[in-house]
Amino acid sequence: MNRRSVKIVKEAMVSEIERSMSKLRSPGHPKPYFISYLARDHQSYNVWGRYGSVATERRDHKRNCYTDLRVGSYKYDQITEGGLEDNSEDAESFELIDLPCDNNLDATRFCLWRLTDAKYREAVKAYHGRKARDVSYLDENKGLGSFRVASSSISESKIRAFNIDQKHYRVLVKKLSLLFKAELDVKNSYVEFQADLETKVFVSSEGVQRVWQVPTFQLNIYFWYLTKKYNQDFSLNFVLADLGELPDYRALKREIIAKIDLAKKISKGSVMTSYAGPVLLAPKPAGLFIHEVLGHRLEGSRLLADSEGKTFKDKLGAKVMNSELSVIDDPTLKKVSGSSLVGHYPYDDEGSLAKAVTLIENGVLKNFLSTRSPLKQQKDCFSNGHARSQNFERPISRMANLIVRAQSGLSWPNLKQKLINEVVDKGLPFGVVLYEVEGGETGTEAYDFQAFLGEITVATKIFADGREEYIRGVDFVGTPLASLNTIIAAGNVLELDNGYCGAESGTIPVSTLSPSLLLRNLELQSKDSTKVTQYRLPLPWVDDG
Repeated sequence: MNRRSVKIVKEAMVSEIERSMSKLRSPGHPKPYFISYLARDHQSYNVWGRYGSVATERRDHKRNCYTDLRVGSYKYDQITEGGLEDNSEDAESFELIDLPCDNNLDATRFCLWRLTDAKYREAVKAYHGRKARDVSYLDENKGLGSFRVASSSISESKIRAFNIDQKHYRVLVKKLSLLFKAELDVKNSYVEFQADLETKVFVSSEGVQRVWQVPTFQLNIYFWYLTKKYNQDFSLNFVLADLGELPDYRALKREIIAKIDLAKKISKGSVMTSYAGPVLLAPKPAGLFIHEVLGHRLEGSRLLADSEGKTFKDKLGAKVMNSELSVIDDPTLKKVSGSSLVGHYPYDDEGSLAKAVTLIENGVLKNFLSTRSPLKQQKDCFSNGHARSQNFERPISRMANLIVRAQSGLSWPNLKQKLINEVVDKGLPFGVVLYEVEGGETGTEAYDFQAFLGEITVATKIFADGREEYIRGVDFVGTPLASLNTIIAAGNVLELDNGYCGAESGTIPVSTLSPSLLLRNLELQSKDSTKVTQYRLPLPWVDDG
């Protein structure tokens, strides 16, 4: 997207907002009090291959628009449940979000006109639905107001072109994917490179106009290790906001070889089915732990939803974790120690300025991630710039750059020794060290268990003499409040983990900076242990040899 494209899209948006605010009416029904458009221009390049060959390669360009149209007033409009449920693919507006990519003003206005009209009818229906519900059910959020007023503001970040050396990454994918051919116990593998540049143009009826870009780059290296008694997926994932940080072929080759060697060692490790006791989490597993246990439950939009468990709603000012720890979410942070953070952005998807927010200070809960939907009745309760979404979904409060800090962290050897001391003091046969995890999930709904899970890929038993033995077959699980209260120590080195997080408002890039964490008690449960038989024939090139 270039300057001319931005100008045309903004012109179309301003024209349709002005027209709709002054003329969009239906007798006997509320009129719009607020309209905003968020156009997303998405350019991407993807190349995917295995065993030295490219299977797919494509370059895409698409443009769509999220429209927030509110009827009623800032005090009371149609939005309920914190916006968590405003994501139906059955809505008429879902089919109308696409915009033309060829910078045609009238065609863009036509698409905005149809989308806005559909959004208006949906808003009116939802408004009357809320009114009808209020007759029978108590709305505990009614006194908070529905939306905060924003001041007029115009800003435009630098616009960069989407330039990717396609030949270079095509060759890289082919060379990396060929490395797996010599590994007879690797029964499936692939390498995928993805580059994305999203240009966002935001315009609202309040006079707010923003333009900014969000670049993300991914290299995903996957392989499936299968022996007669063992099978497990392994991956190397590089998620970056600066393509210059991607390791070169030689460095990537070394990492692949090391990961395959690790898979061989784990395949000979002992199988576990369950465990409860002291666990030491390396920085990246610790970051995932905090993300799943704490991060989602501090998303303020969930406090406005009756369907949510609201674990921490009544705990502002209360101690919720080890007093040595503080937790901050700072989307303004672009780099740390030379590494880019994909959770960085200058404005959120409601056009609000991104802000750092201290969530927990010295173990005490201080704040929640917020949008322009008020969480309390104070006049100074403004958004801290964490409203985010993916496509057609309503933006809700989401994590960006989640940072865990310890006042006086310990070195990794000292943490291991502290873990061993716990094992000895409790008379346990061993403790557990988690080195790598693949991903996780958590339940925050009121009707469900308030629990979380993390998928372990690399872990060891550690014995009183310091000896370690690889284990397999388990994931970590638990409940949030109990697990947070078992943190007894943290490391002195923070490590960055870039990735993606999925929730009601879509899948978005996030970053986590965390030290290692030592827990007095964490539970491990058995993975899905489905056994896979060997293929009836060996890999094709084995017979050829």
